[in-house]
This record gives sequence, C-alpha cells and structure tokens, in this order.
Amino acid sequence: MWVYKPDEGKSNGMGVIICPGGSYHHLGIKHEGHQVARRMVQEGYTAFVLRYSTGTYGYKYPSMMQDIQRVMQYVNENASQLGIAQGATGVMGFSAGGHLAGWMGTYFDTNLMEEYGIEPAVSLKPAFVAMIYPVVSMHDEIAHVRSRNNLMGKKYPDSLALRLSLEDNIRKDMPPVFLLACEDDPVVNCENSIRYNKALDKWGVPHLFAFYEEGGHGFGYGGNKTEFSTTWIDIFFSWMDTVFGSKKSIFEDGN
Repeated sequence: MWVYKPDEGKSNGMGVIICPGGSYHHLGIKHEGHQVARRMVQEGYTAFVLRYSTGTYGYKYPSMMQDIQRVMQYVNENASQLGIAQGATGVMGFSAGGHLAGWMGTYFDTNLMEEYGIEPAVSLKPAFVAMIYPVVSMHDEIAHVRSRNNLMGKKYPDSLALRLSLEDNIRKDMPPVFLLACEDDPVVNCENSIRYNKALDKWGVPHLFAFYEEGGHGFGYGGNKTEFSTTWIDIFFSWMDTVFGSKKSIFEDGN
C-alpha cells in the first residue's frame, strides 16, 4: 500500500483506506487510488491506497478480503504513530473496490486472517464506509458478472454468492455509509446501489445515497474531463462533516 500524509499541522486525525476498482481483475490505481488520496490529504485525511489481490494474479475470495482486513489491522494497531485517532479510519472503494469496502462494513468482526495465525489486537470496524458506483450483488439479475467471476470463479456455491451479496447482509451496527451511483452507469447496474440503499433504510443504518441521472462509471477522481469527476467528492466531505461534526475536535492529535 501507499501512504499519503497531510502537511504538518493539517491532519484531522482521520484515515481512509482507498480500494480502487477493476472488476476484481486489475486495479484502476491512478484515478481511483492515487488521485483520490492526493485530494483526501488536502482535507486533512491520512490516506492509504491499497493494492489488493486480484484475478490477474490468480487470486480469488478470500484473498482480497484478507488484504483489507490486514491493512485495517496495521493502521489501527499503529494509529498513534500514523497520527490517526484509534478507530477513526474508514474505507472508500470504487466499483469492485466498492464491494470490498462494503464487505468490510459488514464482516469487520469475521477474522479471515485466522488461517495464517493472525489475531488482531484491535477492532477492524471501519469508522465509515464510502462506496462509489459499487458492485453490491452477486445475484444473476443485477450482478456485474466479470467482478463475480474474478471474485468467486465461474463455479461457486450458492451460499457464498448469498454471503457476498451485500444487500442481503446488512446489520444494524454497521458504520455510516456514503453511497454514490449514477442512473446512466453502463458497467454496473445502478440497481445494485438502489437495493443496497433500500436495505440500509430497512435496517436503520445511517447513510447518504447520492444518486445522479448522469455521471457514468469509472471516473474516480479526475478520471475523465467532466466536472462531476472532481465535484462529487465535495458531497462526501460535506457528509463527513455532518456525521462526525468537527473532526479536529473529536480526533485532534490522533487521540
């Protein structure tokens, strides 16, 4: 992973782990990773761009889930050295990375690293989850098939598909969720986000669903020439201020 730190004296005490998209096959590491991180540090966040395991190198579930759990463990166990308050790190993901971020919001207390003898000494629960034009469901009618195939393979048990369909696994104690999708998304059916939003409503999870008629898919931060590709993140920052109030007073100096 890559670490981006705000200038001295500019930290708001919060961290964000960024998961680029790429259909669980590859990673759009520039516009859905590094460019996002550079924007985040301008607002005082310490940002981590995660190069998680993908199908290009033969990896499938649960490798990518173990990766995000491991980096959350590292950040939370070393929060004070990183200038972040304990428990003040969230996750942000794009497309398939949005699924990974959403998975972390649900399964933060399911330790998939146990097979390697790893037992975290801290909670892995994110402070928040941000899902940008995300893959959500593994169900045939709305699944992004390429992401599903790279995540689980073409042959998989129904039980795993159900477990990884995030709209079916909402829990009341999830962290707050920021969800963004566009109706004209030509890659991931926006019904993924619509169903997820309805499930969050049903379970009373604090969240914001930013749903736009136009915007498409894969814009990340500044990933195309549209104004929207750089302005959507301001909605996220405003939402964070609403959810956490004055972050500097809550997480000042990483305490």
